[in-house]
Amino acid sequence: MSKFMIACDEASFLISYKQDNRLGFAQWMRLKMHLLSCHLCRKYALQIKQLDSTVSEYRESAHHEPCHHHLSGKACDKMKQAVEEGVNAK
Repeated sequence: MSKFMIACDEASFLISYKQDNRLGFAQWMRLKMHLLSCHLCRKYALQIKQLDSTVSEYRESAHHEPCHHHLSGKACDKMKQAVEEGVNAK
């Protein structure tokens, strides 16, 4: 395999990684070469981009609306008990 060819698992990692980080030139080039030949990874890259856009839009709208979702006291107690039982089980 050429030094520029990568497998889909590395390509999917780079696609996800570049959402929050800058790729180095070599990483960017290997990813571009892979995307030229792999329609599944191109589709994955598009889906990740759309998901990121949707989440960003949701975050923008959520900051303007007050949150009225709270757990009941009973639900909080059940969660505390489950956590304590989980910690004590170890």
